[in-house]
Amino acid sequence: MKRRDVRRILLAACVLIGAEAHAGSGNTLGDELRIFSEEMATQCSSVKEQLESFRMRADPLTGYNLKDAVQSLCVCLPGKAAALNASLSPDELAREISDEDFLRLMSPAVTDKCAAEQMRSMYGEECPKRFRKAQLDVPKYCSCMNELVSGYSEETAAAIASAAAGYLPLAAEAEQKGEPAPPRPPILEEYFQADQQCKDRKTR
Repeated sequence: MKRRDVRRILLAACVLIGAEAHAGSGNTLGDELRIFSEEMATQCSSVKEQLESFRMRADPLTGYNLKDAVQSLCVCLPGKAAALNASLSPDELAREISDEDFLRLMSPAVTDKCAAEQMRSMYGEECPKRFRKAQLDVPKYCSCMNELVSGYSEETAAAIASAAAGYLPLAAEAEQKGEPAPPRPPILEEYFQADQQCKDRKTR
């Protein structure tokens, strides 16, 4: 698998980063949950349009990544946010909340869970279809990666997605300029090396 292929795989997880929670000054928790849901609805519509116009047969890897994005932005993230909203009292929803506190609340209850769900989906039942055009032993690769990501905590999966979201644009820019890729963040480097080991397993 080429380096650019690994980056494309990671992009599936990175879509969640567009859903990072940030509170506005003076907003209540209820305000922020409403804004978050509205942003998810906008992103959901956008990625649905992309999927509808995409030719899955020509590029199954990117196509399935778009399907993952639809599941995350249209189902998982809004669903988890709605469940969180329903679990809070009127007084809790009415209090002002800082950026740090909103992120601290949203990460374990919403974004971490969806990051883990999306990463595991990549190497789940549809993994063979997703990678059917890759130059590797797909069943062995999918089995290896499925075992790997199943062991990740929700927090770890989200951390990998966050690191990849920051790194991939820099790597793509360097590739366009014909320059060496920048060093990966440690948690992303560990993921990359694990992917390489699963890829190499195909020849054994």
